[in-house]
Amino acid sequence: MRRSLPIFIGLRFTRSESSNKFLSFISLVSMAGLILGVAALIVVTSVLNGFEEVLSKKILGMVPQAAVYSSIPLNDWNSFAKIIEKNDSNVIATAPFVQARGMLSLEGEVNSTIINGIEPESHAKVSILRQSMVEGSFYSLNTGSNNIILGEYVVDKYALKLGDEVGIIISKPSSSTVGITPTFHTYTLTGVFHVSQEIDKWMSYVSMDGASDVVGLNHGATGIRLNLRDVFLSQDSAQKALASISDQAVLLQSSQENLAFSSGDWTQTHGSLYTSIRMQKTMMSLLLFLIILVAAFNVISTLVMSVTEKRSDVAILKTFGASPSLISRIFIVQGAIIGVFGIFIGLALGITLSLSIPSVSAWINVTFDLGLFDNYFVESLPSKIKLIDIVLILVSALIVVLLSTIYPAYSAARTEPVKILKGE
Repeated sequence: MRRSLPIFIGLRFTRSESSNKFLSFISLVSMAGLILGVAALIVVTSVLNGFEEVLSKKILGMVPQAAVYSSIPLNDWNSFAKIIEKNDSNVIATAPFVQARGMLSLEGEVNSTIINGIEPESHAKVSILRQSMVEGSFYSLNTGSNNIILGEYVVDKYALKLGDEVGIIISKPSSSTVGITPTFHTYTLTGVFHVSQEIDKWMSYVSMDGASDVVGLNHGATGIRLNLRDVFLSQDSAQKALASISDQAVLLQSSQENLAFSSGDWTQTHGSLYTSIRMQKTMMSLLLFLIILVAAFNVISTLVMSVTEKRSDVAILKTFGASPSLISRIFIVQGAIIGVFGIFIGLALGITLSLSIPSVSAWINVTFDLGLFDNYFVESLPSKIKLIDIVLILVSALIVVLLSTIYPAYSAARTEPVKILKGE
């Protein structure tokens, strides 16, 4: 019974505040601040987690997570790929590629594009292109084909359909005094993919042997792309691949002159985006945590006023033998009730908003034709709730609320019943 006494009296004190309208208003403000702070923290962290996931799945599913590049065409790329996979357990799969910059020629307009020459069978193991196809066949880019796969953005912009011819202008080295000669090539559209507007706009895919012939590589690959188990070890894997391929080249192609290799990974092309997301997550979390701190100060104000109002009740309790510890626990319970209700309502609200924000943001964008995400790699605000974030927010908010009850509880415990009762 003695253990439940602080809870019983704390609940009575909390309910009795409704008779004091001003004190009741301050309590509601305190609770509202906690609700908003916790809900906002959950929503912001979930959205930024969503951006991280989209970056990992979409962007890193299309651009090389790590790659090695050769200064001259790699005709025997398969032997290099095998040694890379053998020497690094972080490498799941490898695929050759040819990459060059060119211009799409459509309806009298020219647009920059990155031409990717791929082998469908091996490329399917290192990219999400096959899963991102919305029309046509990914495997239409087989050896010897003269086909092309374009992004949905380009196809929709120029009202293209499967079977249409697409022109590509590419600069090819020549023996003329100019050194570079632009050449025109025609491909048949056999597939459409969709990942994001940014990628749809810039990427185009053709067969690897066709691309190597166009840029004058004689059926060789310009590099080998890696698919990794842990993308955050991409720099290590790129360096290991570079070392492996360099050693293998000494054995297989030591007679070739000007053979040199280099490596790269996603942190060089999109690392700043990931760093920016992480930094924004940290800064926004700190700023929104201030809302919880302000609400905690309101809890302190509420309890201090409650202590002042309940001085006579405290004096009577002390007269009947209540210890300072019991008095302290009564007001800690009172503050905890306000805090726990606010935190858990905020938790429920934050999770609900986080789950609904992708569909709601997409609906608003489409309904009002706002074009909010046209220049980004998403079509709506992504959201991913992580249990660790929820636990951290919950524990942090509870600690702040409990700390905010210490001073008012200590002040109540120091109440001298004789002075208070004499003054009445």
